[in-house]
Amino acid sequence: MSTNNQLPMQIHAIHPDNKKNFKALATPRKDIRATRTGMRTACTKCFKTDLDHPELELRRCGKCKGVWYCSKECQTAHWPQHKKSCKEVEGSGFQKLVQNFYSNPILNKHLQACFIIHFDLLRRPVLDAPFMARVDIAIEPADMPAFFNVFCGEPVPAGTFMGMLQVNRFTPLSPEAMADLTPMRREIWRQARESADKSGYAGHPVGLVEFGTGDSEQTLTCAVHVQPGAMELVRQAPPWEMKSSITGKVTEKPFNIETCMEFMNTHIRADKKNQLLLRTEMRPFDIQVIRDAATNSDSLAAQVLRAKMRREDIFTPIMVGKGFAQQVPLV
Repeated sequence: MSTNNQLPMQIHAIHPDNKKNFKALATPRKDIRATRTGMRTACTKCFKTDLDHPELELRRCGKCKGVWYCSKECQTAHWPQHKKSCKEVEGSGFQKLVQNFYSNPILNKHLQACFIIHFDLLRRPVLDAPFMARVDIAIEPADMPAFFNVFCGEPVPAGTFMGMLQVNRFTPLSPEAMADLTPMRREIWRQARESADKSGYAGHPVGLVEFGTGDSEQTLTCAVHVQPGAMELVRQAPPWEMKSSITGKVTEKPFNIETCMEFMNTHIRADKKNQLLLRTEMRPFDIQVIRDAATNSDSLAAQVLRAKMRREDIFTPIMVGKGFAQQVPLV
């Protein structure tokens, strides 16, 4: 509850079944780490991976931390392209957080579901060409009272201020954008398609996902192997049930891209002990995005956050209290 008399009162309650439900679904840390270990990192210039070539010693760009090279020669040769986006970033372990998210089977299945729904892969599975979407993620306070306080402009607590990864937007690339796909991304898709075919999954669609953080140019591109379990989830399209911890009222939401993202965010929020390895320290940039969202800033990150807050029920008291419930457009 806020201590500022000018701010709306906030009541935050946790459903008594929350811990039990999370425990039933959550993936153990050891499984996430094991899957993450098998992820490929490729040289940004020559596309060699550390799994296909164990002798390679891939190293990140020391300034932006966003690209990898197998040698000085590859780094030098790629510099004319990379210098346009190479900026020093304030680290929050972006790459490892994305890898932990991607290595989580529950979260990954719902990410695949977003692709299946948008690209209509149940009826028209795309097998011979890449399809791609950008997923905007953010780091937000790990509990709602803390989010409320930041959003309403109150001082952040001294010392370590913990946050968690959240999925704020799913944006499929248009056919025109796909026509201009970079050689690096085409190679990532080609290798993933070839690997799936060799493993007996020639009938499974393979796409690409670019993870990014709002206005930042730091991104990570991964292949998305759409598996039968995700196909079956979309085929059944079960409504998502939400039960109020205060009134006990159960509401249903349709199974779609927006509720898949809300499910992912709710599952991450329920993780109080960082079992999913998706918690990290809040940075000044993360805090400023939330402050900007409260002031109607036109920054992309603030617009994306406000749109997410309009979609997800847990933010309704905050949005109504700040007068955004009706006036914030979706992006």
